[in-house]
Amino acid sequence: MARTTYAARIQNLTSAIEEAGTDGAHLAAAVGISKQFMSLLLRGHRRCNPTIAEAIARELRLPLSSLFTTGEVSEDSHNTEDRRMDTLQHDDDPILLFEEVAELCKIKPKTLRHYRAIGEGPPFSRYGRRGRLRIRKSQALEWYRETFENATE
Repeated sequence: MARTTYAARIQNLTSAIEEAGTDGAHLAAAVGISKQFMSLLLRGHRRCNPTIAEAIARELRLPLSSLFTTGEVSEDSHNTEDRRMDTLQHDDDPILLFEEVAELCKIKPKTLRHYRAIGEGPPFSRYGRRGRLRIRKSQALEWYRETFENATE
């Protein structure tokens, strides 16, 4: 099966819901997921596990392959309150959490906190109710290059 672009995958699902004459809230109730999860799924901020994907396809009376590609369905995704939002991503530039940036840059989290405290850390932003620090991978790598590679000059 050919992979589709990220925007096209979301558009496939949105179009199918409209063609079925329903909306995300009613579909969420029929499938057994929260309206919030469905909203995040439709905006591309979440991915669903195979069970949920199959239930959505069954409810819309469409084949699973017409709604999702293999990149859209993941085995480890689920619909719980304690889930991390590390699936937020553009296909080529994922969003990383604070701990992931420290690991990527091969520095201790304490060192990264120090750089943030003195105003020289990467440009993190807070997102969601929990306010966890997030940054695009490209921004983190750019900060790392500027900070550590220029330090030897």
